[in-house]
Amino acid sequence: MAYNCKIELNGNLGADPKVIDKNGKTFIALRVATKDSYPEKEGETTVWKDSKTTLWHDVLVFRPIAVEIAKKLEKGDRVEIIGSLSYRPFKDDQGFTKYQASIIGSFIQKVEFNSADEPTEEEISAASEEVPRS
Repeated sequence: MAYNCKIELNGNLGADPKVIDKNGKTFIALRVATKDSYPEKEGETTVWKDSKTTLWHDVLVFRPIAVEIAKKLEKGDRVEIIGSLSYRPFKDDQGFTKYQASIIGSFIQKVEFNSADEPTEEEISAASEEVPRS
């Protein structure tokens, strides 16, 4: 039986996509901000509240159409990404091997809003925060 580490993200781009050429391969790198939500009772109804914590995800897209995708996206855009989890080894300043988690995107699309679905000021500011690096 094969196992798949499928990841689905719906979030906002924290920076414009970066087009990278390395070892003869062209790919794009994205930083995506997400927030979890949770149900909370308010009287007789249940409403969904957003977590105050923003999570940042590194996404790499190696598909041939990656550069065309990058041209259509910019900081703050809401995106939907489907991919798989990957861990890349690297050496820290002291020579220890550490691992950086990344999502290898196989599907990416910009999510368009209608007026009822416009992002809140909090969502926009979360995507505009300085992008922390791990």
